[in-house]
Amino acid sequence: MAAKVMRRYFMLMALATFCACIYAQNNVPFGIHYQAVARNGSGTELKNTKISVRFSIISGDPTGTLVYQELHQDKITSPFGVFSLVIGQGVPTVVSPVSSIGDVSWKDANHYLKVEVKFENDYMDMGTMQFLTVPYAFYAQKSLEPGPIGPAGPKGDKGVQGDPATDNQNLSVMNIDGSDYLAISGGNQVKLSTIDNQTLNLTGDVLSIARGNNVNLAQYKDNTDNQTLNLAGDILSISGGNTVNLSAYKDNTDNQTLTYTESSNTLQILGGNSVTLGTMVAFRAKKLVATSAPMPLSNIDFIPDNIEYNDGNGMNSGTGEFTAANTGVYSFDIKYIASGDGKIVYLYKNGNLYETLATGLTTGAIIFRTMTIKLVASDKIKLVINTGTDTSIGTGTFSGYKVY
Repeated sequence: MAAKVMRRYFMLMALATFCACIYAQNNVPFGIHYQAVARNGSGTELKNTKISVRFSIISGDPTGTLVYQELHQDKITSPFGVFSLVIGQGVPTVVSPVSSIGDVSWKDANHYLKVEVKFENDYMDMGTMQFLTVPYAFYAQKSLEPGPIGPAGPKGDKGVQGDPATDNQNLSVMNIDGSDYLAISGGNQVKLSTIDNQTLNLTGDVLSIARGNNVNLAQYKDNTDNQTLNLAGDILSISGGNTVNLSAYKDNTDNQTLTYTESSNTLQILGGNSVTLGTMVAFRAKKLVATSAPMPLSNIDFIPDNIEYNDGNGMNSGTGEFTAANTGVYSFDIKYIASGDGKIVYLYKNGNLYETLATGLTTGAIIFRTMTIKLVASDKIKLVINTGTDTSIGTGTFSGYKVY
């Protein structure tokens, strides 16, 4: 994360020169010259760019006591990215213990310079380095005893103009008092632990990082759903997307046979699976012999004396009653031949009259009826004959099957 921050905030101190100016006068102009170069992450100078710089003088060690702090606001870098300041001529901050750099007690302890630079919103710690010999001339000036003026020496030859910002620098990580610092040769250091506390935030389409820049993601959004699915040969593709080759999923063999096994009521495809269609339910019961009731006008159950078939075992041959094994739709066919007069044919469901199929039948009369009824499991259906004016029950057939 620290390396990313350095790439974000672009500050590399290339030159730092210090000069304390002491004059043989009571009015001493205090100041330490400071010069540096601002570069971006690619090493290119930040030309004509507005920055603000805060200098802090710390006593004892790099994390010791703040003794003086001043601010230089809205400074513009040169066409080469260079900016030059004088430490001691900035505006003292409200947290500065002393109001002037001349009030710093240089003789009491080692002193360190902490540099902070603001590029956009927040000040960024660019590192802390120790003052060496020159700034301590501030203490020597207290004598104010000028020496004799010596003779002027000959003027030297004009030197070759140097590169305002040399690129012969090495970037390294060093440990100082248990903390990691990113340092550049001939320049400052940055304490890595102070620049890791960053927060990534998304507001609307804008992605931003604390103390860094932001990116508008709107240009990367695709809000269009206008996509077309297309099949060309074996290739399935979607507009603006990828393609899939379907050839591996094709089965070009159509040599398949569908068979039905009646005994198991199973439908099967050759080389594939099978499906059981369900248990067959069908019966056909006959009453071939005309029997008699104990007395006329009696309601007598139509009990068959012959069962032609009884798939599903729903028909009870002893009672003439059919019981539905499963819920579904059933169809029933009734054929009745009257023997005697005044016969009535009833259809009962669960012991109660469901429908009257015929009334006032005379000897030799024949009726055919078909009934479709929805039954639930355990419902019971039977025929009941009213003997009319005599005791003869009559003959006929009673059949049915499950439709669905």
